[in-house]
Amino acid sequence: MRKVVSRFGIMAALSISVAWSAFTPAETAGPVPLWQVNNLDQPESVAADPHGRYLYISNINGQPKEMNGKGYISRVTVDGQVVNRKWLKGFDAPKGMAIAEGRLYVADMQTLHVIDLQQGKVIKHYRAPKAKMLNDVTVAENGAVYVSDLLGGALYRLHQASFQHWFSHPQLPHPNGVLWHEGELLVANWGEGMNNDFSTQTPGTLYRLSIQSETLTPLATGYQLGNLDGIVADGNRLYASDWISGELYRLENNERRKVLQLQAGLADIGGSGNRVIYAPMMMDDQVVAWKMPL
Repeated sequence: MRKVVSRFGIMAALSISVAWSAFTPAETAGPVPLWQVNNLDQPESVAADPHGRYLYISNINGQPKEMNGKGYISRVTVDGQVVNRKWLKGFDAPKGMAIAEGRLYVADMQTLHVIDLQQGKVIKHYRAPKAKMLNDVTVAENGAVYVSDLLGGALYRLHQASFQHWFSHPQLPHPNGVLWHEGELLVANWGEGMNNDFSTQTPGTLYRLSIQSETLTPLATGYQLGNLDGIVADGNRLYASDWISGELYRLENNERRKVLQLQAGLADIGGSGNRVIYAPMMMDDQVVAWKMPL
């Protein structure tokens, strides 16, 4: 069973010490670090504006379930220049984010915030009072917004201004990362048999969920892959992060390969195409941009 050191006091002990030059690359040339942003506060998610030059970083700034009002969102350029470290403040424990039609959606405990990027302000809040910890967000082509509840074992959907519990399944006791991909919803389960320190008895699996039939199908390459957090699609490749182990996997052509071994706390990765992955290192208070190999 893998465990990890946490400054929050909610994880147990694991020691992983990996320098930038010490990761285990694939057999071919490995990933290359492009830049890093330091002095953040438990960065959990990175969302790239597909029509602009900015990245948005959610900062928990406290314990993952703490409702302290100290969470904030940073705005940086795609080349790692900090524009505004505390661009928007006053959140509780903001985690996953997604951008669509000029709006940034932020999962924050029992609330989904909607931010107008042009105005730079929150324009709407949607509450899910029965949720335990809303975690990640993705948006479908029709504008429906899907949000995972890691501790509540559910998926919520914002559709036609109604934010409701939408889906749950015994195979998804702890859904974390979500990604709308090729007309279906990808859902990364954290694992099964979760302990108090967030370690699990069984690693999590990556699933494909049909919206029409609500059929859940495991991806062969994502079966029992790890304690899965973020999912990114780049062309026909998928990337998935393991929070506890710090491993980044590439899934392609019915094969999976570990492309990076980082430190524990590799959270909700982001991407903007062209083989660049933005890696929030939650325990190290930094975000690192990586160029992935061919």
